Amino acid sequence: MKARTPFLDSIAETGCMVKEMRSCFPTLTTPMMSTILTGVYPEKHGIFSNTVLNRKEMKVEGRLRDLKRQPITDCLYENNYCVLSIQHFMLQGRKGVKHVQVDGNRSSAIRKALLKELEKKKFDAIFCLYQSLDSVGHKYGPLHRKTIRELEEIDSELKLVSDFLEETIGEFVIIISSDHSMSLADSPTDFDLAEVIKSIGLKAELGKEGKSISKETDILMLKYPTVNIYTLTEEAREKKTLLVDTLRKISVIDRIYTEEEMKKLHNREYADIAFCLKRGYSNSLKSKILGSLFGYHGTYHEEPSVFMFRDIHKTKNCIEKGTLVDIAPTTLDLLDIESSVDFDGISLKK
Repeated sequence: MKARTPFLDSIAETGCMVKEMRSCFPTLTTPMMSTILTGVYPEKHGIFSNTVLNRKEMKVEGRLRDLKRQPITDCLYENNYCVLSIQHFMLQGRKGVKHVQVDGNRSSAIRKALLKELEKKKFDAIFCLYQSLDSVGHKYGPLHRKTIRELEEIDSELKLVSDFLEETIGEFVIIISSDHSMSLADSPTDFDLAEVIKSIGLKAELGKEGKSISKETDILMLKYPTVNIYTLTEEAREKKTLLVDTLRKISVIDRIYTEEEMKKLHNREYADIAFCLKRGYSNSLKSKILGSLFGYHGTYHEEPSVFMFRDIHKTKNCIEKGTLVDIAPTTLDLLDIESSVDFDGISLKK
């Protein structure tokens, strides 16, 4: 069943759309939102994952917000832009940004908050994060009727916001992006990484945010679509090659990322070893809701992301390729703002 998205279709038809827009590594929300905002890879903005191992304190930490590179809003502020953020967690507390938190599972709450804020003050740039589609997709899978219905709801909400802005301020630039895709996991597997690690004589632990790591643990695992593995002991480091070779023999595993490969993908700090399962597989059980499946972040090499924009001239174009690091420089180019920031990406404006 195909979603009916007339507004998004109109942006693609009257504006510019990137046909093959790629996420970066790893396809997790916090590092990818940071990549979109900064125009640089995780190795530079410093947000390597949703949660990371603090090796000094041997504890798993989450809610990472300490960007090492300035987000695009800093540049807008320096150019006298008044900036509003609704639900965009990476912009909370940033210089020159009015941040409003709403119920992220209700897309209409974003529009209502936006209209309320615009009654009080004029804003030159507005950042909105629609996270309800991600939540529903994880719960039911990307092709479920509830996921499609949520996408259609967001499309309707965007149209209402766009119509309001046209009536009140006239011409504006609109940019729509996603930080990653979502794949259908229709084949849950009983693959147990802890058992694999045990088979080579090591003790594994599944890390949880805020939890300290046992001194007895050789291998720490964090459970994501791209699973990150930390080697904590000398014995674990000595058996790293053996572990990689063992993982390569497992049929449901698709890709294995070594330290060298992660360095090439601009995120060496993500883990000591990382891997992802084949498309369509999940190491989680199916949703408890009858007839539904599990949706997971499309991994780095899977489905493309979304990036489309329409400038005030409504220039129609189709761009072949891009990555998330291109969004910030493209946005500034569309606004005719020069920046001294050394972006990893380039402007896709033609």
